Amino acid sequence: MLGRIALDLTRDPNQAARIQTAILLAAHHKAKLIGVCTTPQTPRYMYDKDGVPDKIMTPLFKRIEEDKTETQEYFLKEAAAAGIKAQCRMPTGPVDEVLALQARFSDLLIMSQTDNAESAWAIQASVAESVITSAGRPVLMIPYIGTMQHPIGQHVLFCWDYGRRAARALADAAPLLSMASELTILTVDPQPEMLRSRGVEPDDLRTYCAEHGYPAPKEIHKSSKDASIGNSILNAATDYGCDLVVMGIYNRSRVREWLLGGTSKTLLQSMTVPILFSH
Repeated sequence: MLGRIALDLTRDPNQAARIQTAILLAAHHKAKLIGVCTTPQTPRYMYDKDGVPDKIMTPLFKRIEEDKTETQEYFLKEAAAAGIKAQCRMPTGPVDEVLALQARFSDLLIMSQTDNAESAWAIQASVAESVITSAGRPVLMIPYIGTMQHPIGQHVLFCWDYGRRAARALADAAPLLSMASELTILTVDPQPEMLRSRGVEPDDLRTYCAEHGYPAPKEIHKSSKDASIGNSILNAATDYGCDLVVMGIYNRSRVREWLLGGTSKTLLQSMTVPILFSH
């Protein structure tokens, strides 16, 4: 079970849905919620000597503080109404560094996918990537479309490619997998001959799940010739009715992912269900 969940309280169009999702998950696991209300990053030119005048800057910063206070009150009120232990923190510093640090004192951090068209204060995709790759804790990303009616993790889709990050994701997701009702394991481009030559038994992963009390997994295989890996994951989540995807992120370098695209980037941009990213 999860014991402590950190929650990004950024003031964006998905804030209310993100808070409710966190509350549902915290109630399901009897976990404490730590709300993290950061200060939005302002453009560097605002601090130049010839930048924005004080008569504009002062009201802007006042509005930011008012928004943070309103967010704190709303978050604590909703948590109290649900009977959830909660605390709200208002740290200072770069948003990505603050969130990553807070995550290290929790079992996971909840953030939202960015919808750049909706809010000037939304967490930018680059910030989310920085947090995911530096936190040292799993990050649960919530899509900006749809709402959660039940705790996340009833039917989990786990992405398995035999690699280090996938193995780390399997361990990071243990509290969620132990309380899941269904588990589907997706492998794109399976390599049975390689596994056999390395002495891996066909039922090793199924046995691992059984020994940890996870649901008996349904294993499915896809080919990247039919669709990209990212689209294969999204399609499988839809086809099998999964409400959570678990995966390791950035199997290639972040620079190559950014230049060439890739599974991680595809999912960050196009997710349709919550994704637990592990790095």
